[in-house]
Amino acid sequence: MSKKWYQRRDEEMETCPICKNEFELGQMYEYRGSLACEDCIEEMREKRDIERAEVIEEQNFKTDRFKGLDMSESQIGKANRAILKSDIEIAKKESKRLKDYEGS
Repeated sequence: MSKKWYQRRDEEMETCPICKNEFELGQMYEYRGSLACEDCIEEMREKRDIERAEVIEEQNFKTDRFKGLDMSESQIGKANRAILKSDIEIAKKESKRLKDYEGS
């Protein structure tokens, strides 16, 4: 089964999410998955860096409670996993904020 990939052409127009002006795709700049025009790229970088820091903080909050705990196949590790089962399930799930950040 072959996949057909859509490839953008440089002539296609793209709207800058900050100033809302339209530009040819080849005139846009990309930073961490987001596009912006030349005039707005610094503002986009700041926004994406803040958003990235928030996503990392959220992910760390979900997993920090497991640091230093025995989660191996030992009796203690099994008991820890049983006690923390719901927290482990929550930590495994991808948050909406992470999905939005990654654009998936």
